[in-house]
Amino acid sequence: MCSNAAKWSGLVLAVIAFAGFSMAMAQRAATDIVRERQQEMKMMAAAAKNIDAMFKGASPYDAKAFKAAAETVRTYSGERLARLFAGTVAAEGSKASVNIEAERPAFDKLAAELGAYAAALSIAADRNPDVLAPGMRMPGGDAKMGGPLAKRKTAAPDPMSMPAEHAFHTMLQVCTSCHAKFRVKD
Repeated sequence: MCSNAAKWSGLVLAVIAFAGFSMAMAQRAATDIVRERQQEMKMMAAAAKNIDAMFKGASPYDAKAFKAAAETVRTYSGERLARLFAGTVAAEGSKASVNIEAERPAFDKLAAELGAYAAALSIAADRNPDVLAPGMRMPGGDAKMGGPLAKRKTAAPDPMSMPAEHAFHTMLQVCTSCHAKFRVKD
């Protein structure tokens, strides 16, 4: 009898240890995904700052650097961004809102739009290898989008049909809209 009780208690301890190990691994995976999200967001923010500096004249226009920055945003947006926020979104250290889970199609749409605007910027760099050409700039009067929290048209404008500067500002607007809707406020 003692032998049976010892076997059962050993089995129970093994199950408890496995459950604890599984929970620890799940917590570690959640922490790793939060770090990956944060790192990729920082890379996109740095890329956007580089493009912004070129548009503002704070940095000289460099088509290769402009394209690299646009490609950074393109790479880390779209499906990749959506996958990073798949499953359980809320985790320790994350500022992601559970609204992402509840409003998945809206989040995925913003992630895709971010990638589309970044792709348009990348193509603009290819088309303008030497200078930030006037055709890349927004003509006066184009900046009437209503701000980051304004109601958006049902259909997003075609990023390829607008000047690069307009695509850039619209890309930033997508970031702001996404953070306003899907980021926990401090």
